Amino acid sequence: MKKLIALLLCVCLLLSAAACTNAPADDKGTAQADSSSANPDGEQRLRIVATLQSQQINFWSNVQHTLERLAKEENVDLTIMDLNGDVTTFANVIDDIVAMKPDGVITCGLETSTLGIHVKTLQDAGIPVVTYNISPEGATCPRVVADQSEFGRVAGTAAAEYWKENHPDTTPVGGAVDLYSAPQCKERVDGFVEGFRTVYPDFEVVQSVDGGGSRSVSLAACEDLLQAHPEINVMFGINADSALGALDALREINRGTSADSLVASVDGTEADCAELKDPSSALKAVAGNSPRIMAEMAWNLLMQVIRGELPANEDYPQSLEIVAVTTDTADSWVKENFE
Repeated sequence: MKKLIALLLCVCLLLSAAACTNAPADDKGTAQADSSSANPDGEQRLRIVATLQSQQINFWSNVQHTLERLAKEENVDLTIMDLNGDVTTFANVIDDIVAMKPDGVITCGLETSTLGIHVKTLQDAGIPVVTYNISPEGATCPRVVADQSEFGRVAGTAAAEYWKENHPDTTPVGGAVDLYSAPQCKERVDGFVEGFRTVYPDFEVVQSVDGGGSRSVSLAACEDLLQAHPEINVMFGINADSALGALDALREINRGTSADSLVASVDGTEADCAELKDPSSALKAVAGNSPRIMAEMAWNLLMQVIRGELPANEDYPQSLEIVAVTTDTADSWVKENFE
C-alpha cells in the first residue's frame, strides 16, 4: 500500500512539472526567432536585411530566390522585406530595420529621393547599406547601377528593326505600359522611344497607361488604351508582366500576332521569352534584365563593406550589362539569369 501511495505521488509531481513546462504563451502571439542567430557551434552569424520593390513582380521574386540561395550558401541570417510597391511602406520598414540592428542592408527603394533619405537614416544608425536597381539621391554608398533608359533603348532598337523588316509599309504607332509608382520606369519608356527613333525618327507613343507592374492590371489598362487609340500597333511594357498584359489585350481583339502588332518587353523571364520564341506571337523584342546578376553583385558589394574591403559611405557604382534577348539566346538567358 505504501509503495502504491509513493508511486501516485511521483506521478502527480511529474504531471505538475509538465503543466509548468507547457504554460501558454504570452499575449504577444507566436514566439520570435532569437536575434542572436548563433550557429550550432556558438559562432555568431551575419544578419542581413534586403528590401524588394514587390514580391508580386516576377523579376523581384527571382531577386529574392537568389538572395536566399546566397544566404544559405554562406550561412547568413537573411530577412526579406517586401515594399509592396508603396513609398509609405518603405518609410515604415526603415524604422523596423534600424530597430533590428542588422550587420548590413541591401535596398532598392521606389524612387531616388526617398531612397537617399532612407540610406542616410541607416548610415546614421551605423548600418552598412548597398543599393540596387536605382541609385540614392543625396546619399553615397556602394551601389549596383542599372541604366533605366538603356533598358528602353535596347528594346526600342530591336523592336524598330523588327518592324522595318516585317512591316515596311505600315507606320508604327506606339503605346506604353508604365509603372507610375516607380518614376524611373518613365526613363524606360523614354528610352524605348529614343531607341525606336533610330529607325523611325517620327515615332511617338500616343499614350502611356499605368499597369502597376502586374499582368492583370496591365491587361485592364490596355483594354481601355486600345479602345481609345485603335491605331496603336506597337506596345512597350516596362517589365515582362506589363508587356504580357498588353499582349493579352491585343489578343482579345484578335491583334496579338506578329502579322498585326508588335510588343516589346524588359526582363526576359520564362514567360516573355516563350512568347519571343513563338513565331506567331506579337512579342518580338526583349531587353534582358538579370535578377540573378543584380542580386549577386549587391550581395558581394555588401560582404566587401562588412569585411572592411570597401568604405561604407563612399560612392562605388557597379553597372549591369544590358543586352537584347533574341530567339536564339532566349533559352540560355532564362536558364542563366532566373532561379
